[in-house]
Amino acid sequence: MKYKRIYMEGCIMNLNVLRYVIEVEKNRSITGAARQLFISQPNLSRDIRELEEEIGFSIFTRSSRGVIPTEKGREFLALAKRAVKQYQALENYCTREERDNISLHICVPRASYITCALTSFLSKNARGRQLSVNYNETGTLDAISHVSDRSASMAIIRYPDRYEKTLLPLLKLRELSYETLYKFELVVIMSERHPLAKTSVLTQDLLSQAVEIVCDDTSLCTYLHESPDADHNENSIHIHERGSQFDFLTGVPGTFMFVSPVPDSVLSRYHLVQKKFHGFPRKMTDLLIYPEDYRPSRAESAFLEMLKESVQ
Repeated sequence: MKYKRIYMEGCIMNLNVLRYVIEVEKNRSITGAARQLFISQPNLSRDIRELEEEIGFSIFTRSSRGVIPTEKGREFLALAKRAVKQYQALENYCTREERDNISLHICVPRASYITCALTSFLSKNARGRQLSVNYNETGTLDAISHVSDRSASMAIIRYPDRYEKTLLPLLKLRELSYETLYKFELVVIMSERHPLAKTSVLTQDLLSQAVEIVCDDTSLCTYLHESPDADHNENSIHIHERGSQFDFLTGVPGTFMFVSPVPDSVLSRYHLVQKKFHGFPRKMTDLLIYPEDYRPSRAESAFLEMLKESVQ
């Protein structure tokens, strides 16, 4: 469904552009709408201008105080809202999986417990069934964007608890529903051969002598115009994908990492130990998000049930 278009009297209308103009009307500002849509203001202005050229009239009147719909623009926006809702309902109907298929498209943070839940789900349910699975490990803002434009059916986003009062209104504005999946404090993992592996109490003073592996999602800090967390070790290795973290932890002496709690099976496979950190608590939330009108398929419901059981 990447290229969603509506054909009207010889013209081709991109469904995403309809969502764009609806967002502009809601914000009364192209700049504000671009911020909520996570796209650049020049690109949004260009898309609206091209749409107006295509349909032959102006949707908005622009001024120094923002934008307001023209008379024809108001009629167009009312029809656009109806078209988008009808398309979403049709899309939900058409993409419901057949009994013998498993279709799953989800965006997630870098978390071993989620990967383990999915592999367990597929190992139990995939035999003899046609698979269409897209498992995208990505940052918070990208995940919100994918669910908003319906390129992903749902997502799990991760954020420090201090951002909750800012993030939840953003989800409401994007017409996304949400539910708390997991609240936790970050733990420390390291090799069984690490000099601190047998230490009962890990403190910041002890860890400061080691090498920290950092795999942070800084997109939310950037969006909120805040500096990324600066409480990482001076001795650090920054990585941008989760797969290499185990190679570093097992292959580079003296390395450690702050992560969400890791399943025992993963710790055993990579010869790691997991320890609590005795210092300033690093409280996090993993939140399940999806469109307000979304209804999960049988496979999605079964996977989410298994995921929630694994958390409990």
